[in-house]
Amino acid sequence: AFGGLVNESTSDGFLYRIDLDLRPEGSRGPLVVSADALASYYDGWSATWEKAAFMKARPVAGELALGWRIVRATDPMIFRSSMDFTAVEAIKEMKGQIQQARDRKSGTFNVKIGSGGIREIEFVAQALQLLHGGRMPQVRGRSTQQALVALAQVGTLPEREYADLLSGYRFLRRIENRLQMEAERQLHRLPADSSSMERLARSMGYFGREATADFAAALEKHRSRIHEIFTALFSEGATERVLRLFDRNAPGLLGNRTTREMTEELARLFARAIDATPSPEHAINNLDRFLQGVANRRFFYELLFDRPELIPRLAALFSDSEFLSGYLSAHPRLIEPIFNDPHVLLLSQDDLRTNLQQIQRDLGGEGERSDVELSLDSLRRFHNRQLINVGLLDLSGKITPSEAEAGLTDIAEICIEAGLSLTREEMERRGIKASEAAPSGEFLVVGMGKLASRELTYGSDLDVIFLYDVPGANEETHLGAQEYYVRLAQKLIWSLQTRTSAGVCYQIDARLRPSGGQGMLVTSLDSFSNYHISDAKVWERQALLRARPVAGGERLAGAFEKLRHRILTQPLSSDLGSEIHRIRLRMESEMAQETTSRRDLKIGRGGLLDVESVVQFLQLQHGVKHEALLQVDSIQGHIERLRALHLLSEGNANTLRDGWEFLQLLSSRLRIVENRSISDLDEERGDLDALALRLGYTAPQRAGGARRALLDDYRRHTEAIRDVYLQALDVPDTGG
Repeated sequence: AFGGLVNESTSDGFLYRIDLDLRPEGSRGPLVVSADALASYYDGWSATWEKAAFMKARPVAGELALGWRIVRATDPMIFRSSMDFTAVEAIKEMKGQIQQARDRKSGTFNVKIGSGGIREIEFVAQALQLLHGGRMPQVRGRSTQQALVALAQVGTLPEREYADLLSGYRFLRRIENRLQMEAERQLHRLPADSSSMERLARSMGYFGREATADFAAALEKHRSRIHEIFTALFSEGATERVLRLFDRNAPGLLGNRTTREMTEELARLFARAIDATPSPEHAINNLDRFLQGVANRRFFYELLFDRPELIPRLAALFSDSEFLSGYLSAHPRLIEPIFNDPHVLLLSQDDLRTNLQQIQRDLGGEGERSDVELSLDSLRRFHNRQLINVGLLDLSGKITPSEAEAGLTDIAEICIEAGLSLTREEMERRGIKASEAAPSGEFLVVGMGKLASRELTYGSDLDVIFLYDVPGANEETHLGAQEYYVRLAQKLIWSLQTRTSAGVCYQIDARLRPSGGQGMLVTSLDSFSNYHISDAKVWERQALLRARPVAGGERLAGAFEKLRHRILTQPLSSDLGSEIHRIRLRMESEMAQETTSRRDLKIGRGGLLDVESVVQFLQLQHGVKHEALLQVDSIQGHIERLRALHLLSEGNANTLRDGWEFLQLLSSRLRIVENRSISDLDEERGDLDALALRLGYTAPQRAGGARRALLDDYRRHTEAIRDVYLQALDVPDTGG
């Protein structure tokens, strides 16, 4: 009925022509489709040209809010986070269809589909939007002109090509408007007769006797440049594409006869290796970033040329991990771990110490550095190199996620230990001596949270508290000792989180100390004891369940362990479950801020913190009778203890274990693969498709795709976790 009203001709003419052929399945499909059917069609059935067409879709009448929700829900099916070569080939096929449609037509130039016409500009914009829109939402504009601007701003369209395409687009659109203003119909061909051409030229602003010739020359200039850019897009083979990256980032290699052959061979090897990866476009983009970091430093290219069998390992890293690729791009020297024996698993702490000492010796022979600079750079190079090692083993499946967490924790402990040694030496050099400030004193770094339970993940901050003890000291000695240890702690933090040319080791978070950010940075053991016995909150006792010494004095470490046990076996309030629940819901409400499409894996409903809360509630409740529950261990380890002690039923233990493993793996992969926040799960982001595939989900056409399967599992696990949480703490469900 609507179509008839709009496009039916009457004695007064018609309003608009209506074309419904772009609906799912074209003229064979139903006129009206549901939102789910639309999303399913674009997820599994639509052709690439249909996705390109839908990029321009927007609601124009009716329930506009509903329309925008549908468009946004379909965006992840249009804009994929990782476009593999199959998708690139589909875009090439769309390009071929444009060429075939043009070649079938004859006659004068068609400003829409002719060679160098509007359609070729639209193709360049849409192809780049399809390739990059999943990871860069800012390029998803519906207007071709806006898309060109955005693509240039993010660097995926070179500045010169952007300027030529934009000016050509505006020129051709003006011609189209002039043609259709006169005929009031969809006319795209230039007129064949000379008088009409002259009239068109004058309407375009060309005057004088040479108006038509000047107009034709300007048109030809635009057309040839547009067609040149159109033809160049995706026209090169994989080797040529990689070679172009080498040429752009290290032009000296191809200009030098002695290195050109090496570079061409590297391009061929990289092209073959990248083509075999799960995400070739990711690999190409990250290779480009890496080559920018390497630039003209021949050493790295010669290293690769000498060990060509390891290029596939580097290509796999570029394909699989934005996080690790970013490390390599910022610090190309980290390429060296790629050449380590891939069959060697995680290093012991003793081996890690040996590796750090070797790095320091190697750096010491490279040039002039002060002792402090040498120590800081060595520490960072060690940290970065070993993190890459763990990441490579993790991505290749040679270690389990829990082994990766333990490996990352070992690296952190060695860095803290070395940082503390560096700090003491530097203070000694400055004449600040512990023997004078606190002759019998000891200092202790206590790891908290994931550092304590050996569950660190990629990019984790280090939660710590600092303690000291000076047995038998008077008040004056205590004050002097505290001043010394505060400076020691401040210098230790500086040694780990100050940025140098080699990067940063860790960000340090010391807010779990007594009174939080308002308390003293370093606390005496007696003050710590008094605070936790008399003033500490329930959440602070929970925090002590994951607290262990990681560096410092052995005597003080033993004293802390005894004090921790004493605190954790103090009587509990009768409303422990209600108090944990109150704090839990406050965090969920104020910090997670979940919506229907955005979930927080860590502190959202049914997230990691729900599992931790159940386990910690049962640890505190039963730790007096079962001291094994007060050991510092992983959440998974304590779930198994609680099961063995029959404090968790078999079913509930399985629910918590399976949910914890699922959420931990998902958060780890969000960081290492996509380099995103480890707690932010946004259902509308296109990169969930690639993440789901990497996690082993399949994408059957009629089942809704890998992304939906992943989200279904997320909802299933989190709802099951929340049910166990409510049951264990015996609290009502007041959430949504």
